[in-house]
Amino acid sequence: MNTTLLRRLFFLSTVMGLIMPHISLAEVNNDKPAEPQRYFWYDGDEKRSVWVNPELIAEFKVQTEANAQLKSLDTTKKINTQLPFVRFLKIEADDTSIQAVGKSVNEGDNSQFSPVLHDAASISGIKRALPGNVLVQMKFDWSQEKIEAWFEKYNLIAIKSLTFAPNAFLIQTQSGLDSLDIANRIYETGDVVLASPNWWQEMVPR
Repeated sequence: MNTTLLRRLFFLSTVMGLIMPHISLAEVNNDKPAEPQRYFWYDGDEKRSVWVNPELIAEFKVQTEANAQLKSLDTTKKINTQLPFVRFLKIEADDTSIQAVGKSVNEGDNSQFSPVLHDAASISGIKRALPGNVLVQMKFDWSQEKIEAWFEKYNLIAIKSLTFAPNAFLIQTQSGLDSLDIANRIYETGDVVLASPNWWQEMVPR
């Protein structure tokens, strides 16, 4: 198997891993549209659902010098938000979005990719995405020594302390659904007050 084919397979697995990581062939039905993939996250102690948009991928940090080499595609929709380094790649049958992700990964730039998610099972709602990292607040009575031991126990890295509450930290994770999974697993330890993905959310004018 030549190098070009290996890279293409890797790029394809990257994109499909972002969008439908748990779908099986048995779930595919050509007679009707597939139901959007559903996930959950914890908003404080409330469990909320989100649904994957099967048509879009979010790309972060695309306006750096290295990423300038990634040409805009007809399938790319730029958005006007408070985070101008976010854009959406539309998933097309002719795999142009796969080529875009592949080019970005191959050139070693600092782009991060995430599925696009919604708070309802519809692609028309406000968009969410997962640029990476998790917001965590430890219990109020935990000492610094106990917090440090907890990070070491779970092999997690605190990028910085947060000021919105005592014992709050930003924990390092990869972008995409990995950050959602890690946030859920942290909350379910019972050791924290909250653990939430570091959501990017579309800003809609009122």
